[in-house]
Amino acid sequence: MNKQRGVKGRRRLKVNEEIARELQNRIRRRELRPGDQLPSERQLAGIFGASRGSVREALRALELSGVIRSRQGGGNFVSDIPPGASTQPLSQFLERQREHLLDLSEARQMFEPRLALLAAERATDADLEALRRAVEEQEQALRDDDVEAVFNADRQFHQAIAEAARNQTVIMLHNYLSDLVSGGRREAIENNTSRRTQSAIDHRAIYEAVAAGSGPAASAAMLQHLKNVENSVLDALRRYQGAIAGLPRLSGDAPRESQTTDGGAVL
Repeated sequence: MNKQRGVKGRRRLKVNEEIARELQNRIRRRELRPGDQLPSERQLAGIFGASRGSVREALRALELSGVIRSRQGGGNFVSDIPPGASTQPLSQFLERQREHLLDLSEARQMFEPRLALLAAERATDADLEALRRAVEEQEQALRDDDVEAVFNADRQFHQAIAEAARNQTVIMLHNYLSDLVSGGRREAIENNTSRRTQSAIDHRAIYEAVAAGSGPAASAAMLQHLKNVENSVLDALRRYQGAIAGLPRLSGDAPRESQTTDGGAVL
């Protein structure tokens, strides 16, 4: 992909921002029309000469702005965009998302370290086996670069911690909170390789503290893990804000700095 030249007063666009901007340019120019399906992440990565992670972040920014819509297991499609629509109000939406995620993170940091402490005190051999299995499955999925398996193992681990606390009310509360944070958890895991690695390291530290029967150590390890997750999710939101800031308006004059791929490939 051609790198954007520095312009006085403007920062250089990151790869995911360039991809998002170019895709929106093509939608604006009607090269991609409402209802059209976009190429797969792998194909887009080849077209733009970028990583799938950068492509995924660009697509997520476009989805958040309403430019495209995603169908579970069915790909990404150009949305029906009303004339004169603009991406500017999305900054307000992302700020609300940030506040929402911070609220959820605060709730988790109040709740889950206590679960880890109880798990260390109450875990049965079967509980410890479930935790060990979740940790090992996550580590194997990480080696296989299987993002979906990493996500599933991540959620399975936290569920096993809750069940090891041996309190049905607590388990129900955990399940509800887990559903609320599912989107943020997936976001951080899918778009951040270092986050996936750190999560596996954190989970093993929590497991070892629980297996040792050390409630304070398990609680401290869980709290540190949740702080790492919070930082990762907020980093992802900042990247989306950066990508969205580089998007042209959906109508009006063409932007002065239209982006193209090497060789002028057309989707």
